[in-house]
Amino acid sequence: MSVKTAQTKLIQLGYGEIMRPYGADGKNGPKTKQAVRTFQSDYNKRFNKKIKVDGIIGPETRKALDHARNQVGKKGTRNFKISEFRCKGSGKLPSGGMDNNLLLKLEELRYRLGGKAVVINSGYRTPAHNRRVGGASNSQHLYGKAADIVVRGVSPSRVYREADKLFNGVGKYNTFTHVDTRNGKARF
Repeated sequence: MSVKTAQTKLIQLGYGEIMRPYGADGKNGPKTKQAVRTFQSDYNKRFNKKIKVDGIIGPETRKALDHARNQVGKKGTRNFKISEFRCKGSGKLPSGGMDNNLLLKLEELRYRLGGKAVVINSGYRTPAHNRRVGGASNSQHLYGKAADIVVRGVSPSRVYREADKLFNGVGKYNTFTHVDTRNGKARF
């Protein structure tokens, strides 16, 4: 795994703010090392592990980055608690968790928008709740693959433009933006 790949994974897990203004530049500088140390420490707490907290992107940390990315749909990320995605009607989550890709892309979007808070208005929806709110019969919310979001301090137009670069499904509304990880591209 290259340094740039590790940096991209750190951004997707919510550690991009620590690496500003450099981001995924491929250089293993002090800000990347700090992001790695913070990730290592958080990983140990979140997964009850004991990987070394040294800021080095070694085999153990590479494995931890991949493991954490594969668990975000059940565990959340640094900036998104999985509870934020619970159905507003029932409080439930999909049995397999939210789509990992959705959370990883939401973190990327947050990073691209300057680290502004992304508020989840709607995540998972049970079929009954989806009907109550007038959702589409094949809504990606039903599968844990969608979120309706507002980004504090960022216009819906700018959110849409950035989301358009990351998500398969993007919908622009007056007060929020819909994003999803469906198969195929959809814009509305």
